[in-house]
Amino acid sequence: MTSPFGLIQFTGGKALSVLQGQCTQMVTDLGEGRAPLLAFCDPKGRMFGSGRLVVHQHMVSMISPLDQSETMLNRLKPFLMLSRVSAEVTSIPIALICNGGLAPGISHHDSAITRIGEHGGTQWVIGDAQTVHDSDADYLRLESGLGFVRSYSAEQCIPQQAHYQMLGGVNFKKGCYTGQEVIARLEHLGQAKKHVWIYKAPSLIDGETIEIDGRTLPIFDSVTNDNGSIALVLAAADSPSEQLIHVPFEITRQVEGQRPVKL
Repeated sequence: MTSPFGLIQFTGGKALSVLQGQCTQMVTDLGEGRAPLLAFCDPKGRMFGSGRLVVHQHMVSMISPLDQSETMLNRLKPFLMLSRVSAEVTSIPIALICNGGLAPGISHHDSAITRIGEHGGTQWVIGDAQTVHDSDADYLRLESGLGFVRSYSAEQCIPQQAHYQMLGGVNFKKGCYTGQEVIARLEHLGQAKKHVWIYKAPSLIDGETIEIDGRTLPIFDSVTNDNGSIALVLAAADSPSEQLIHVPFEITRQVEGQRPVKL
């Protein structure tokens, strides 16, 4: 299977500083051994891009879906240019495979290949042209509750609606970044009225929305393979639908709340 993901390379001495001011994670001290999940948001806190950032072969790189990479970079371009940082989607091979051994966000490097643990007992392999992207690994990733911003789901979700606060994708102790006020306020004071659920089907899921119990629901991320289809679907947090499956972890508040407010 051709990989739906690519590797973006950031070139320039201030790359991490620029990304620090725009993403949901702490990355200024990023070194080999750690590859954090992160998101880029608009001023309303809605994600227009996401991925994993890694120091790969002495380069600052990011794993991200190819169908949203260029659009994401165009949104970041003004900030990158101010610090003379360039960015491009590289031809370096990358694949997600069904192979555990590394915890999510932990990276291992040898002379030519970088491996990064991912949710669902899967693993990213960077730099090995012989490794083929496995759609079964994408199935496991989505089954674990992790989705990435796609072209059809940009500006659809606040990070907490995609459970990024539970998956290691948001640092609530870092400094300012675009969208932080909305994201921090939701975590401090309230709870999301909607979040992504898991939906499985034997047939092809193709499109930006899906009809479930008479309602049209947005798709955040999905994959179809020989096992059928699986999608992360945005629906009400108290949805009664028997077709929607809870993510396989408890959703808890990461910052002590003060009063209930729903956004």
